[in-house]
Amino acid sequence: MLNSLEIDIYKKIKQAIILQKLRPNMQLIEKDLAESFGVSRTPVRNVLRRLEYEKLVKIKEHKGTFVSCSTIEEAKEVFEMRRILEGEAVRRACTLINEEQLQELETLVEEERHIYGSLDFYESLKISGDFHLKIAEIAGNSYFYQYLEDLISLTYVIIAIYGRGKMEACGSHDHLQIFNAIKQRDGALAERLSLIHLSEIESNLHFNEELQISSSLSDIFL
Repeated sequence: MLNSLEIDIYKKIKQAIILQKLRPNMQLIEKDLAESFGVSRTPVRNVLRRLEYEKLVKIKEHKGTFVSCSTIEEAKEVFEMRRILEGEAVRRACTLINEEQLQELETLVEEERHIYGSLDFYESLKISGDFHLKIAEIAGNSYFYQYLEDLISLTYVIIAIYGRGKMEACGSHDHLQIFNAIKQRDGALAERLSLIHLSEIESNLHFNEELQISSSLSDIFL
């Protein structure tokens, strides 16, 4: 469990990865990060472990910590697994959802609609992920949520690598359509819309982009 200081550092590094300020394969040196944030290396080390758990960085023994870089093949596999898991999850959610959960899901759709098109790409991405995770939670299988949480974190990295600028992670209109299908308890429609939605996100990625290394940590965090 991260303390308040570590959570603040965690959010800033995670946001820098998602917004492509920290580029794929860039090495994150504990000493440099600690100096940038004005802290000791211990909280930085804890944060990097949390980011490794979320698949946003890779810690290589005797080499250091690097921003994750999914290959094109890995990126496609992530979306393939998301379609398999989320198609089944949304069908189950249609039969299991109660009124309280329906309201929670609708709240996420409304929050996303309000922030859609704003400059806060990070927050928009987070709410988008929360929508998908809420459906997995409603589906009533803890493994749906567990695996999807990892896959969504990987999706953040993939979008950071191949998304070209501030491409949106999801369209709020797509989520509204999926929500309406769930509200109608139409599992077949909800599944079809979810699969189309994920395929469209994947098709908007640019798998031929050349990766570039970011500037110094001090330029990013100061």
